[in-house]
Amino acid sequence: MQEIFSNTNLTVNQLIEKIDMGELGLPELQRPFIWKDAKVRDLFDSMMMGYPIGYLMLWQCPTLQKKKTIGVEGHNYDSPRAVIIDGQQRLTSLYAVMKDKKVVNSKYEEKAIVLSYCPLQSKFEVACSATKKDPEWIYNISEVFTTPNITKLINNFTENLEKYRLSKGRELTEEEQNTISEKISGLSNLKHYTLPVFDIKESAEEEDVSEIFVRVNSGGISLKQNDFILTLLSLYWDEGRRAIECFCQESTIPSKTQPTSYNQITPVSAQDIIRVVMAYAFDRARLKYGYKLLRGADFDRRGAVDEDLRTQRFAHLQAKLPDVLDVHNWHEFLKAIMNAGYLSGDLILSKNALFFCYALYLIAKYRFRASYNQNLHLTSLWFFYASLTSLYTGSFESTVEGHLNIIKDLTSIEEYKIFILSKVNERLTNDYFAITLCGTDGLEVSGKGNNAWNAYIASLNILNAKILFSRSNLLLSKLFEPGSDSKRKSLEKHHLFPKAYLKSQGYTDSKINQMANYAFIDWKDNMEILDESPSNYYPLACEGKSPDEILSMEEENALPHGWEHMDYEQFLEERRKLMAAKIKLAFEQLKKNIE
Repeated sequence: MQEIFSNTNLTVNQLIEKIDMGELGLPELQRPFIWKDAKVRDLFDSMMMGYPIGYLMLWQCPTLQKKKTIGVEGHNYDSPRAVIIDGQQRLTSLYAVMKDKKVVNSKYEEKAIVLSYCPLQSKFEVACSATKKDPEWIYNISEVFTTPNITKLINNFTENLEKYRLSKGRELTEEEQNTISEKISGLSNLKHYTLPVFDIKESAEEEDVSEIFVRVNSGGISLKQNDFILTLLSLYWDEGRRAIECFCQESTIPSKTQPTSYNQITPVSAQDIIRVVMAYAFDRARLKYGYKLLRGADFDRRGAVDEDLRTQRFAHLQAKLPDVLDVHNWHEFLKAIMNAGYLSGDLILSKNALFFCYALYLIAKYRFRASYNQNLHLTSLWFFYASLTSLYTGSFESTVEGHLNIIKDLTSIEEYKIFILSKVNERLTNDYFAITLCGTDGLEVSGKGNNAWNAYIASLNILNAKILFSRSNLLLSKLFEPGSDSKRKSLEKHHLFPKAYLKSQGYTDSKINQMANYAFIDWKDNMEILDESPSNYYPLACEGKSPDEILSMEEENALPHGWEHMDYEQFLEERRKLMAAKIKLAFEQLKKNIE
């Protein structure tokens, strides 16, 4: 096998110069810096003591066939010759301290890393008011690395300390003066500290790079395709990367001043946005090809890298990403998800389903000029279908790419609607609801929930079902409103045939915890009675309700009439049929809205 990397040694100063000249890309300067200041302190302490601090892994950028500048100013190189794959936090720390540059922290705020150093103790500390006031300390060691005259800095420090010592009735000894000079000079000379470097050749594919990273990295962290794409964004369009990360950050933080991506359904990650924009802008589901595409690969010429192609594709990305990050689009889309009955992130097991549906929403809006109502109902139906059938699990990228290849040849919203309905109707047949959904691929499973159970709850939301045993006709959908969740919910998921009762009958947990044995209830009184058989507690729960009200309550919650007297196995079978029927009814209501 051809060797795809080489070993070399570079000083910290050489690495910093390569960054300053644009020869070496340091994407982490545009990403949240996750190291604590104390860890940076320990890094410098290890270097000062002559200990090893690990290695760096560089990946040579592909040689481009044409030379043009892409958004890089003030550098001797049009674009980086290599990027840092491993060791970004270390090199960011060294660069920030030695160049006195700020980093972006986990809150996306700029901050300086300020370390203090006491030459006489040869001790580092994170800067604080004590080290700032104490003449024994250099408050900010960045000045040691940025000063044009280290001798003058040493002399000034020594003179100030000597004055302070004299004011306390003590002199600075000659030995202490020599120690100060030696230690500050030693600190300055950390710029010449040598680091081992794995230099991966440009011919290596990203799979090779990821494999090397995993094998060499003791933490066992794996690189993903979106890591490579985000690295490209940092190098060639850092504003785009910052916009993505801002959107992601704001998705988890409520704002009282302006609309943001914050929502009650899902936090957003950079990978989620990368998936959406690759599908929406480039009809690509496989991030592997998304990376090659942005790198400038010419797929007609076996992946040869062409800078003109890279420029064109980044221009297209710059045109399309704002649509993805538009908070108005985002919240319009989330309304479509809630219209499908999925009122909480607890009901969504696949983020892939959510974000690929967002890509389709954007395609329908901008490519096919779908009206708001058209797009709302099409997206609701597709998400309901995709979630129910676990469409975006397993080898989902090939499934999505197959759909995108069909959609890119469509020319109108009517053709798009036909595509949606044809795929949905092809899978959700009468047999699906009557057989598949009632079997082990659907509701005949145990556990806290699956896609079939979540579709059932979503269906009850769509059909405005009231909660079982509710004395105030409270809708189930109220359970999912913001602020309804607390340490003790009045609305709880319970076994209809109580667990204690079934155990007394010899049933195991796998049979007791069947999906069909669950329901959300609203009944605070006599909770202890729920450990008894249904025939005992059900009449008490129904007190005050007329026979018609009881029948209506049972129908809304997919309970067979007389269920409390049924054999447990018969009850499960009958209730699964009714639950599947509810899902089918909700599905038909969603479909009716677009036909």
